[in-house]
Amino acid sequence: MPKKSHSALFEVHNIADEISARGHQHRAELLVIESGRATVEEAMMLGIRTSHDIFRSVVLHFENELPIQIEERIVNAMLAPEYAQQDFTHHTSYEYLMSVAPMTEGEHLVEAIMPSSVECERLQITSQEPCLQIKRRTWSGDDIVTAARLLYPGSRFQLFGHFGR
Repeated sequence: MPKKSHSALFEVHNIADEISARGHQHRAELLVIESGRATVEEAMMLGIRTSHDIFRSVVLHFENELPIQIEERIVNAMLAPEYAQQDFTHHTSYEYLMSVAPMTEGEHLVEAIMPSSVECERLQITSQEPCLQIKRRTWSGDDIVTAARLLYPGSRFQLFGHFGR
């Protein structure tokens, strides 16, 4: 049985760096990138008004040509104004966002879920395979920069955390 990939539970890292540190190759496909006005739900997640401009993106990340993560993200356009102009096949959203609005705080909500048929297709898994979902929000100073939903196939991924003594 192949060893599962893992990510830090209490930290936020660049997925490309995590994959590279394991001696593997990262690749990404940009599935969606668009701008628009925040919906009520999106405005609540970002702590903004519904008239506020945001970006929405979906990126599929691969480790050695195997899909490892679906990254769905909304971004506060005021804090990352050129988000939609980035080439997320060459640089990750993490790299861009850290350069324009460095993260000072974050939160994670982790749960096991059953994926949709579209998610199964993207991750190349069966409909019976549970996934690990991480909902993450990150701040730069007092402002929420982004809210992301990260989805990993349960058979290929685990979270890891280390606590002090």
